Amino acid sequence: MEREDDLDDGRTRIQSASRAIRILLAVAATQDGLKAKEIADAFGLSLPTAYHLLNTLTNEGVLFKDERRRYLIGPRAAVIAEAVNNSNTVPDGYVKALHALAERTGETAYLSVWRRNEIVVLATVEGSQAVRVTGLTAGYSDNIHARASGKLLLAFAPAPVRKTLIEGLVLRRLTHATITSRAALRRELERIRAEGISFDHQEFQDGVECVSAPIRSGDKVVACFTVSTPAGRFGRRQQMIVETLLSAVAAAAG
Repeated sequence: MEREDDLDDGRTRIQSASRAIRILLAVAATQDGLKAKEIADAFGLSLPTAYHLLNTLTNEGVLFKDERRRYLIGPRAAVIAEAVNNSNTVPDGYVKALHALAERTGETAYLSVWRRNEIVVLATVEGSQAVRVTGLTAGYSDNIHARASGKLLLAFAPAPVRKTLIEGLVLRRLTHATITSRAALRRELERIRAEGISFDHQEFQDGVECVSAPIRSGDKVVACFTVSTPAGRFGRRQQMIVETLLSAVAAAAG
């Protein structure tokens, strides 16, 4: 009789379950879904086998098939996303890269993520020359229009989410440089999407500049790192900070 330890030794692998999970992840990594033939070809499956797995995932609600016969993420997959978003656990790769970012720049480094419809600071690490931004600690989620991280994650959010959030934002003026116009915010988000980087030029707190870059999983932005620094030294250190930041998000993405 097999012991429980033997059954849970990490080597047991059910091929159909493995294939189904890989298909689910492949569909999740696309914006426009995949057709059954594309999935079959990608995973070396016969078309009937691909349809069998796709029908199972569709029946469970984690995928759905649209009128173009393309498979997309279904509504029940949101349960998984919600569980991830509700978790305070930071992946080891993120932790290591965040600490390295703070150490190499000497500045405070932040990790921010989506949680429900909020952009939340999940972790902070102070460097040797760090400046503290008032109120910007783990758990903070307000004033996304004034934060480099808020603007970055909003810029890369799906268009319907971005539109709804922009229309509902209270564009509170925090400093002389805070964006307080929806038109100006939309222009800034377009620039961020084009350039792949976000700046806070004393928009959240006077005397403090921040820069954020995205952490990607496939073609989706799932989180971001931010570095904050006193405005007085940002100009001469900007290139180094940006290059170190980009290296850190690449390392975090693996």
